[in-house]
Amino acid sequence: MALQSEKLKGKLAMVTAGKVQYDVMISYDAEDAAVAIKLKDMIGKKGIHAWTADSEATAGTDIFNAIGRIIVDCKIFVFIMSDSSVASKLCQDQLALAYVSKKNIFPVQLNEREDLLAHMDNGMKLQLAGFEWFSLNNDLESESQEFVDRVWEEVQSEIEQEKADGSKKAARKTFKRQKTLTNLNKSLSKTKMSRLHLEDASTYWSQSFGKETTITWDRFRNKILGDFKADFEETFGEKDTEWLLSILHREMMVDSGDNMLQKENYLEFCSVDDVIHPLWLRVQEQARESYAMREVFSMDSSVRVQAIENLGKYKSATVIQALIDLLTDSDVNIQAVAIISLARTGSNDITTIVNLKKSLKSKDRVVREAACLALGHVKATQAVEALVNLWRNDIISNVREAALVALKNIGGQKASEAIRVTTVLEKEIRALKT
Repeated sequence: MALQSEKLKGKLAMVTAGKVQYDVMISYDAEDAAVAIKLKDMIGKKGIHAWTADSEATAGTDIFNAIGRIIVDCKIFVFIMSDSSVASKLCQDQLALAYVSKKNIFPVQLNEREDLLAHMDNGMKLQLAGFEWFSLNNDLESESQEFVDRVWEEVQSEIEQEKADGSKKAARKTFKRQKTLTNLNKSLSKTKMSRLHLEDASTYWSQSFGKETTITWDRFRNKILGDFKADFEETFGEKDTEWLLSILHREMMVDSGDNMLQKENYLEFCSVDDVIHPLWLRVQEQARESYAMREVFSMDSSVRVQAIENLGKYKSATVIQALIDLLTDSDVNIQAVAIISLARTGSNDITTIVNLKKSLKSKDRVVREAACLALGHVKATQAVEALVNLWRNDIISNVREAALVALKNIGGQKASEAIRVTTVLEKEIRALKT
């Protein structure tokens, strides 16, 4: 059965453009169209399909849907960076979707680096910091050819890796989009590199808190704000620093009761593939992911629909947690969108189920309807009682119908018995009315 009712599909405007495969997506502002088309033609001569706004894939279609699909399906995302493109909301949206979709991003600069950084918001700076920048602002002809050769090599590498792995998503590892820690920090901050940026998180804990295995969150918070004061100020600013700290609080699984941080949870946050990384590197990576998710799911995002339809392909813990965060967004439309995306990941761990169940109590009926269908889609047996309650008592018929659909999808003795008993009671009640 489909994840959501036809009515809900219509409300969220989920549509998909026709299938046309492009190896390279070129994102740019209209002012830079001449450069984009030049690169497209040069890439095409290498036998690689590249997309620009004049491509036939978007002719006669909803261009935003077509662009979003191309980003999700492409191998390489090329971002032509000029003062106008880095400030463009459309380009920001496209870059965020490419980042969340784990694309190999090739930033191409048409202006000096410092000029471009001055026009970027924090999210874009962080997302682009993990990639090598290619310059076309000196000798366009020779630099363009060198760039196209690199694109061709990368596309061939991706194709070979896909064949070897049997899955293009498995082929894209996190390290492909990260520079070394030294280069990453240099690209983001003017502060001098120190041992704090380079030492692994275990060493940082030992030198900061000794042999303690549990500390208060406030103590940890004050410590990192002191040690990385200049980095936080230059990279995030006051407002986004507080936002990021709240995300770190959750990611490190700080106990909500006593507000204590466990060393074990801290080290788990700082570990990737069983390797403990420097704390500041992990903070930056978390920020990049969170900025990108926030951009993609903003209600004025031009790629939000494509994120809904396609993020289920990327079942990483980061994506799932970012979607869970959006379940408490102040905008109920974003909540509904996040619920549907979360269901598409197929995640049915206890954390996901608990948060989806909370959405059943929303004052917004579309959120409740989406939560019902999502719980049914992931067959959340823990939600049967709550779904029965909505089926029997919600004042909105769409929500009641969605709850029943969910119960039928979940199945099992408990759900089936609840449906049978309620159905019998309804028949008896109707009989008394005649």
